[in-house]
Amino acid sequence: MLESLRGLGYSPETAIADTIDNSISAGASEVDLHFDWQGEDSSVAIVDNGVGMCATELESAMCLGGSGPLVQRGPKDLGRFGLGMKTAAFSQCRRLTVMSRNDPFTETCFSWDLDVLASSNDGAWHLLEGADERSSAHLAKLPAGRTGTLVLWEALDRLIPKGSSEQEFLNSIDRIEWHLSMVFHRLVERSQPSVRTSWMESRLEKH
Repeated sequence: MLESLRGLGYSPETAIADTIDNSISAGASEVDLHFDWQGEDSSVAIVDNGVGMCATELESAMCLGGSGPLVQRGPKDLGRFGLGMKTAAFSQCRRLTVMSRNDPFTETCFSWDLDVLASSNDGAWHLLEGADERSSAHLAKLPAGRTGTLVLWEALDRLIPKGSSEQEFLNSIDRIEWHLSMVFHRLVERSQPSVRTSWMESRLEKH
């Protein structure tokens, strides 16, 4: 099922925009994007300063599926089927890690790894508690002592197909930056003026 969901038609820029929707729903006034070029070990991290999630909320957010479109939602909730964050990520990567804090001193982390699922012999859905050791160094991108959420994409087999160059990665970042400036400029002007300054100053780090 998850391998099939990878083909829903996201581009890198729409996948990241879908993830940022969640940050806006969580009341974030800052969204930082980190693009780290390391060849096959490259990663993308989306970090916000929203209200964050407790362990129960994050585990629910990591599940596939949620409240249907007929359920009453809050005015700032941009979600619909409970699939966006996961399908957006899987359209570009094979390992998704999410760490969140709903108070400055308590954090929770879960991850999905499609290779772990593919190698499982019991057919179970193994949502992993904590981060893979290869992911741990990236978790510091969520600054200590504040609430917020970090969404980390690794094993970027779709965003960076095998044999891709650093320049191709940088070209993808340019397309993402252009798309986000268009989409979220309109959203900010229409309904989220408090986001305007920090969003327009958010960082696109090209390493």
